[in-house]
Formats: sequence, structure tokens, C-alpha cells
Amino acid sequence: MNDAAEEPVYFEDIEEGIVVSCGSKTVSKTEIVEFAETFDPLPIHTDPDAATESRYGGIIASGYHTLSLTVRLLVDEIRSERAVIGGLGIDDVQWHTPVRPGDTITAINEVVGTRVSESDRDTGIVHDAITVTNQNGETVLTLDNYELVASRSDSK
Repeated sequence: MNDAAEEPVYFEDIEEGIVVSCGSKTVSKTEIVEFAETFDPLPIHTDPDAATESRYGGIIASGYHTLSLTVRLLVDEIRSERAVIGGLGIDDVQWHTPVRPGDTITAINEVVGTRVSESDRDTGIVHDAITVTNQNGETVLTLDNYELVASRSDSK
């Protein structure tokens, strides 16, 4: 939650079809290289000379870096307000266009489905479709996210 005094957004409050822009993040070359050196040290992410010789013509962000940045945007805008119990999984992760130094990515979250959990009737499962674009409107990442959210009855 962003503010402990605010009531969380419970499962019952989440409506299918709601689309929310979850903010933007400009990605620097330094961030790309630092992430990659720690988590995905391929030359296309860490070595400017090798990256220039690659099919990409320069440094690109690791797809996992793009995914991590997206999660942060989602948490800041939506998930920190929801009564999230935990993530259940992600499906159909697709990287469409590389993220390059100086790109600004924007995440859009659409609630495409909600249902009461079969194993715990006091919780619900929220299915979000997430699309991330760059400053040119090109899609860089898409994925489906599933999370378990408490209902009001579970909070008592």
C-alpha cells in the first residue's frame, strides 16, 4: 500500500476491462550495462564494441531488465494499492523490439479477467494483460500476469 491509512483495493473492487497507464521510465546505458553485468552478461548488453558488431548495432537492454523495470512500474501504480497476496505466474512473455539506451518505456495494464479462487473462496485471481511500448509507440514487451488478491472477507 502507498499509504497505510488508505484501504487496499480488494478483489471485489477490481473490474474487468479497466486499463491503466502505469507510468514511464527512461533507461540509461549505465543502467543497462549494470543490470546485465549482474544478471545477463551477454556482450550485446555489456560490450559496446561487440554490440555494435551484432545484428542490433549497439547495446540493448536484457529482456529481463525490461521485465524488471515493468514490474516496478506496475507495483508503483497498481499493485502496491491492491491487497495482493502473491503472484501466481506469468504467461506468454514476448519481447518484440529491443530497448536501447535513452528509450523511454511505458507500461499499460488491462484487467482482462477476474475469478474467485477455487481453492480459497476468500481470494480472487486477477488476470492482467500488460503491454510495454517505447517513446515511438513500438511494442517492446507483452505478457499476461496472474495474481492472488484478498477479498474483503479475507481481511477480517
